[in-house]
Amino acid sequence: MINQKQIMVEWQKAGLKINGFTNDDVNDIYDHLAHNSDSEVEAHKIFILAIRKAAKDGAATQWAVSNNANSWVQAGLTNAQAVGDYEKQSQQIQQKGRFGQPIKQESKVLAPTSDEIKQQNEHWAKELGYENVEAMAKGTHDILINLRKTRQERLASKPKTGLTANGNQVLKRF
Repeated sequence: MINQKQIMVEWQKAGLKINGFTNDDVNDIYDHLAHNSDSEVEAHKIFILAIRKAAKDGAATQWAVSNNANSWVQAGLTNAQAVGDYEKQSQQIQQKGRFGQPIKQESKVLAPTSDEIKQQNEHWAKELGYENVEAMAKGTHDILINLRKTRQERLASKPKTGLTANGNQVLKRF
């Protein structure tokens, strides 16, 4: 059965209007929730959550509480835990980024495992024509050493050739 006293305390804390119809409105909302929730205890919890959400949204009448409760019932939520998860998810969706655009929720980047790294290195070695990963590492090392040795030559010859690092023609001033 409804704990009228606790509901009314929450109602007053939320700053919702109290008039001659408030009692009937509270009973109607509670009956609707009790009929559509797992138990009366869950209905009571959902009712309190609806009141608190209405207060958070700045509502002043029972219609906000009723609308919150109805939207949760229509979404098929039957306990307070489901309501909490639903509200958390809806807040994440509604968050706004810059210029009013919604924030894109990206999946978290998972760190690769050592087995995945090993498989990827083996795949690259085969793709680049090396026998194994060690041969690829030695070949890459040799290429880097050669590039380091010839750096001065390459830097000195670029202005003479008139080409960029990509081999494109450098634009000349006129």
